[in-house]
Order: sequence, then structure tokens, then C-alpha cells
Amino acid sequence: MPTHPELSKKLIKARISVLAGDWSPVDPLKLTPEFHALKLYTTEEQTGALFDCLEELSPAHYKGAKPPQKSYERATKGKELFAFVWESARFKRRMYLKFCFRGETLYIVSLHRSKSYHADSGGAP
Repeated sequence: MPTHPELSKKLIKARISVLAGDWSPVDPLKLTPEFHALKLYTTEEQTGALFDCLEELSPAHYKGAKPPQKSYERATKGKELFAFVWESARFKRRMYLKFCFRGETLYIVSLHRSKSYHADSGGAP
């Protein structure tokens, strides 16, 4: 399981990456509809929302697998996935965010309203 300090470092690194514009969708065909469902159409809107979400997160919100699952997507194959569920002030609802890193680049896997979450589901949203 990722430790509290490890998760804190991942969240800080993710915030820095978003501020620097160094983020990318793992799969644009999947992430774009998720952004549109949240009324996030431009890169600026998406970047702002990602930063706000990351600011709301703490290690306590981690709901990913223990140990973290590995990505199967081509761009990030084998990289650790970090999933979080929290009550978002920005979106005024329970949200789900999953990301990973390849090198220094932040890859966003998913950002959407959280589906029913069960602790025994292995971190599925």
C-alpha cells in the first residue's frame, strides 16, 4: 500500500505538473467525454479543474488498490495508478480521479462523478 508520505509526494508532484501544463490524458477518447460531462471544454478549463481537484485531495482520499494497480494503457503501460474519491467543493458532488506518471509527465486516466464506491471493490469507482 502506498504510504501517507508517498501519496503526499504524488499529489504535490501532480499539482506541480498541472501548474506547469505538463499533463496529458491517457486516452483522449475516454477522458474528453468525462470532461464534457463536467462542462470542461477548453484546455484552460480542464487544467483549472484538475488543479482545483488536486488541491482538494489528501492521502486520506486514496481509494486505489493496495498495492496500486498497473496501467494497461499503451502510453502508460506498467505505471502505478493512483485513484481518489472525495467530496468535491468545486463540483459539489462526490468525485473520482485516477492518474499516473510516466517520467515527469502526469497522465490523467479518469475524472468523473463517483459511482457507488464500496471499500471491498479493490478501488473501483
